[in-house]
Amino acid sequence: MKKQLLFCMAFSFLAFTSFAQTPPPDTEIFVFDLKEKKGNVSIEKGKNVTERKGYDNQPYFYGEDYMLYTAYENGQTDIIMLDLLEGKKTNLTNSKESEYSAAMVPGFESFAAVRVEEDGTQRLWLFHLNTKKAPQLVFEDIAPVGYHAWSGSNVAMFILGTPITLLMADARQPGEKKITDNIGRTIKLIPGSADFAFERTEENGDKNIYRLNSKTARFDVTVKKPDNSSDWTITNEGTYVTSVDSKILTFNPKYDKDWKEVTDLSSMGLSGITRMAVNENNTKIAIVINR
Repeated sequence: MKKQLLFCMAFSFLAFTSFAQTPPPDTEIFVFDLKEKKGNVSIEKGKNVTERKGYDNQPYFYGEDYMLYTAYENGQTDIIMLDLLEGKKTNLTNSKESEYSAAMVPGFESFAAVRVEEDGTQRLWLFHLNTKKAPQLVFEDIAPVGYHAWSGSNVAMFILGTPITLLMADARQPGEKKITDNIGRTIKLIPGSADFAFERTEENGDKNIYRLNSKTARFDVTVKKPDNSSDWTITNEGTYVTSVDSKILTFNPKYDKDWKEVTDLSSMGLSGITRMAVNENNTKIAIVINR
């Protein structure tokens, strides 16, 4: 992909540069079997796939049986690929910089991640899985990027600042569009579509999940988030999955009028659920647990 000159955004703070001074919290990634039929989700047989002291977070599935995630060690973060069948872990970035927030790029054997560069700038970079080609900068002048999601060459990005903004750009050509302000860190590609989903905090304090049309840039409310809920993901059948404390809740716009509880992980002694991800075949869900 060609890097493009877009525009320069001033920024007030960085998301991950403090890692070198203060280690992030201990987190573990559990992978559960997932089953779904007509919006009814079941989650069972959870396994701790990271199982070490330290920060393991931001899971993103590659195919059915591989998972990318962010790991902190020796004062920095790198992107790790885990073979869920063999248990083998491979450091994909292994650089002097920190990388986080990995996401596969549709149509390429490549993933994009935010790199915290030597001077603290956070920009989006492209990393190649099956070649020795050096990483490529995607957008030269878009910073500081916090999180991102891809729909073809369209990229929706969480841009740090006051306020935090949602920006959409095309990696193949110049041009960018500010979508809205006050968004949350979760941005997802909606499976089976070219559209994105994101959350936004309203003036009255409500947090709504929106559907963003990647062509028209129009966005409409899908559902209000439950009070005190954390991050969320979307299954291949279009079911939104989130958590409150140890409870997993789901909502499918086609079948449901409101969120419903599907399981409580406290029976496994688990709580403090944060990020989630579902694999391409809709058979596994990764759930991050705070220690």
